[in-house]
Order: sequence, then structure tokens, then C-alpha cells
Amino acid sequence: MRVICAIGQRGGPELVNRLSGIVGDKTECLLLHVIDTGPRHDLEEYLRGPLHRRPDHGEPPHEAALKAAEETAGRAAVEEAVIAAQHAGMQAEASVKEGRPEEIIVQTAKDARAELIVIWAGEGAAGHPHIGPASVGHTARFVIDHAPCDVLLLRGPL
Repeated sequence: MRVICAIGQRGGPELVNRLSGIVGDKTECLLLHVIDTGPRHDLEEYLRGPLHRRPDHGEPPHEAALKAAEETAGRAAVEEAVIAAQHAGMQAEASVKEGRPEEIIVQTAKDARAELIVIWAGEGAAGHPHIGPASVGHTARFVIDHAPCDVLLLRGPL
């Protein structure tokens, strides 16, 4: 079975362990972490908008450092999940991509002809209570609505 596991900044090993308890060890996993470029891109667009004109002088100096830190954190998150998958006897491949997580997850599932996407219901901020009813986060909702295959939605503390 070909499975895409959406790995966030935390909870990757737990996601893999829960998956292995459900599908067993005959699973081929693509452990995918997506660096969300949306908020940064949206802020830049806003600052360049009609009310706040700012010339585009290329990439700000801190941008390269920010990208490198996000890449390092993403790689660490998927590598931690790869180790958990290997301990569970699953074949695991790691991938870190940039873009809108919800769109990248769905497109990756299409491209890989995945049979299942596994994702947390929501990845709230650590130590912060949910505002409103416990529900499904934006990324998980989009994946549920647009996935080309079945979706396994996991709930629980991260």
C-alpha cells in the first residue's frame, strides 16, 4: 500500500506509530513535510500592495536564513518519522517541499498514485487551547475535500 504521511513540525513519529498499528508493516510510506510559504508570501504581497508601496529589491538578507532554518527543521521532522517507520518495519522515503501544505499534499498524492493520505486533524500551537469546537484544521479540511484517495484523519494530542 502506498501511503502519504503529512508530517508537521511535531508528532511525526506518533503519526507513523499509529499508522503502523492500523495497516501493519507492509506499507510504503512517503513522509512529506511541507514548508508553508503562504504566510510569508501573503505578507510580502500586502506590503507591496497599493496602500504600502515598497520597491522590490530582491530577497531581504534575513530571507535566506529563514529558508535555511525552515528547511533544517522540516528535514529533522521527517528524519525523526523515518526512524519511527523503519522501527515499525515500514519502507519509508522522506520529502520536504515548499508551498501551500494543503495543495502540495493533494498534488503529491496524485503524482504518487497514493492509496491513502494520513494527516493529523489539526496541528495547533503547543500549550494553547483550541478556540471553538475541536474540529478539523484548514489543511486537513482541504485534503479531505480534494484528495484523490482515502484519507485517514488522526486525532489526539501532539
